[in-house]
Amino acid sequence: MLVFIHINKTAGSTVRYILRSTFGINHCEVEPWHAQWTDPPFSTQDLQRLRKLYPHLESIGGHRVTGYVDLQENGAQLKYFTFMRDPLKTCASRFQYNIQYRKKKNLVFEEWIQKEWTRNHQTKMIAGVPDVNKAIRIIRDKNIFVGLTERFDESMVLLKALVADNLNISYKPVNVARKNALAERLLSTESTRQMLIEANQADLELYNFIKKELYPAFQREYGPNLERDVVDYQQGRENNFHSRNITLSRLKQYLIYKPMLYLHRRGVTVI
Repeated sequence: MLVFIHINKTAGSTVRYILRSTFGINHCEVEPWHAQWTDPPFSTQDLQRLRKLYPHLESIGGHRVTGYVDLQENGAQLKYFTFMRDPLKTCASRFQYNIQYRKKKNLVFEEWIQKEWTRNHQTKMIAGVPDVNKAIRIIRDKNIFVGLTERFDESMVLLKALVADNLNISYKPVNVARKNALAERLLSTESTRQMLIEANQADLELYNFIKKELYPAFQREYGPNLERDVVDYQQGRENNFHSRNITLSRLKQYLIYKPMLYLHRRGVTVI
């Protein structure tokens, strides 16, 4: 089973649609059963309960799926993967998203960047804390495939070849910002750029490890034809999703799974 750790603003929405398009009703965007955002994150107990609704589950993903919480199933091979992106651009994009799409017009960047949840977000998704060594250890121990948003097409070719050969990697970009003026201003202004750097020290170190050590290892494992195969993929890819699978996945998500979560959180024994 594929386990997708969805880190904000790293092309995760497009990956989510790829999983829905491939696996249909056997993919689920998961949350902890007790509450959407309250700790602990998605756990083995959550997965076991989910299995009652999704007996043929092939992939899960979500913002509450992490690297540091172990998911265990008897006889199941869990294949973890995620995508990472330049930390400064990611953090700036998260602020822009809050302003443009969540309509938090009164947010002040200098105040927002000081909040603990905004800092070193990518490392925390893997390790739970801004500890680079712990994150690297988890990535190695769980054999987590880490793609690079900046090399998205190549990462998808690598993911299919090295992790999930049954993945349909045709896609069209999803949830892409139409205007990046705010994020670009934060990155180009010296004072705010320095704030971004200070807030993402662990992420910068982890991203450097991924970019210079781990990702090149994936490229070497693939072999010498990678560049040619990426070009072939880009030229031959259908720029769309499997619409029937997308629809079926969403129907099960919102007509069965979400109502079950709602009832469970209100103390109704459902499964």
